[in-house]
Amino acid sequence: MRPLPRIFFSDLDGTLLDDDGSLHADTVLAFKELAARGTRIVLASGRIPLNMVEVCETLELEGPQITMNGALVCSPLTGEVVAGHSLDESAVREHLRFAEQRDLPAVLAFPDGYKTQDLRPVRRDFDAQLPEEVPDLDELARSRPFKTYLMTGPDRFRGVLADAYELFDGRYHVTSGGNDISVEVLHIRANKGAAAAALAASMGVPMSEVAAAGDGLNDLELLRAAGVSIAMPEAPEQLRRAATHVAPPRSTGGLVRAVEELFPV
Repeated sequence: MRPLPRIFFSDLDGTLLDDDGSLHADTVLAFKELAARGTRIVLASGRIPLNMVEVCETLELEGPQITMNGALVCSPLTGEVVAGHSLDESAVREHLRFAEQRDLPAVLAFPDGYKTQDLRPVRRDFDAQLPEEVPDLDELARSRPFKTYLMTGPDRFRGVLADAYELFDGRYHVTSGGNDISVEVLHIRANKGAAAAALAASMGVPMSEVAAAGDGLNDLELLRAAGVSIAMPEAPEQLRRAATHVAPPRSTGGLVRAVEELFPV
């Protein structure tokens, strides 16, 4: 029998949560049972901490969680910060210049919300709470965000992603949350895998004794690092190849069934 993981890192959207963004009762029960058996549950999400509070409350997760794709490790419930990689003024200016040259809206992410220079092109497509409009470029550049969203829409997503990979290679971490409507640019050391490894090390847990689950490009480093990794069936091929297991379809249990099969009582 496979030993229980000492830590289970789980992505939220597209993985732990249903398609409508809700946390199914069966999922709550399965992960609370896993926790009761001794596994520490840690969320690893692209969301800002503010938008992780409800899930943390439901699953009773008071400790540090991986937020904003690894750019900030903190407790969404208490605000306690363990580690963070914010973007300095020169980085923000470069990201905004990249967006302007391609006529793309850009949104900056913070622990408690978002900011953008012009709200009008963002208003329709941004799927979280609306950003604060900050017309002053200098003020925006000095605001120390934790990541930059480049709002591509589905038609331009792959082209902009390729451009960002090429231009920012080795200087920033470029990824996507799996929705194919935005490219995300972060500090070069900010990713879920690095954040998970650092958090596990602080608890004295080797990554070989960790499990992880995800569905998007932003989960790639995390799934590669974990001893047991679960990709959702809808995940990109690259992610499914990196995982040790692929979850069954949601219609037959999805992540919950994968957890039950891998770590039976």
